[in-house]
Amino acid sequence: MNIYPLASRFITLIAATLGIVFSLGANAAVGLYNTGVDDNNNVLALGAIDTHYTVNPGTNTFSTNYPEGCGAGYWLAPNATSGWITPLLGSGNTASGSAGLAYTYQTTFNLTGINFSSLVINGKVTADNGISDILINGISTGFQYGGPNAGTYSTFADFTIGSGFHSGINTLTFDVINGGGPTGLRTDFSGTTFIAAVPEPSTYAMMLVGLGLVGFAILRKKQYLVV
Repeated sequence: MNIYPLASRFITLIAATLGIVFSLGANAAVGLYNTGVDDNNNVLALGAIDTHYTVNPGTNTFSTNYPEGCGAGYWLAPNATSGWITPLLGSGNTASGSAGLAYTYQTTFNLTGINFSSLVINGKVTADNGISDILINGISTGFQYGGPNAGTYSTFADFTIGSGFHSGINTLTFDVINGGGPTGLRTDFSGTTFIAAVPEPSTYAMMLVGLGLVGFAILRKKQYLVV
């Protein structure tokens, strides 16, 4: 058996594992997506369903970059990494909303096999009109931004979550307050999200066993060549 291709593949696996130790990309490993993107992180077309977020709860959301009534200079301009979403409450590409109502947007991500004790998530968020709280698995982070009549929809606010996680599926919730007219939410983890976590001990154990097996096989191969 030619051991060198096997060794090369295993070294690649080790590098990938070490990559998790230092930096874990937002959606690549855990399924945490910006608003208004598809599974490949491409920004959705106007009116397309965002499958990663629900609202109030369980209602679909759809991409609403600059719908009717929401032109440039009103909401924060879209870019190549995230887009606005709004409740899918009716037909047409409009940002549905009612004055004084609270909208609860939710998304989930999976931390199975990740040591979440050292995990930190940084992100950016904005909403029309304000955010009264961000919750992780139902636990308040105390984050607030703007209010029912604030114009905070033209700028991002940074937030950090460093606790409240658990193994398996986690739920991230954004409580949005609308002061009138259209409503929407936009989150962006691109370039600002890092998960400073390490694999579970069992992952390291498997890696060490694999290293030992590859080293032993390479040694035997060298001995065979000498004889």
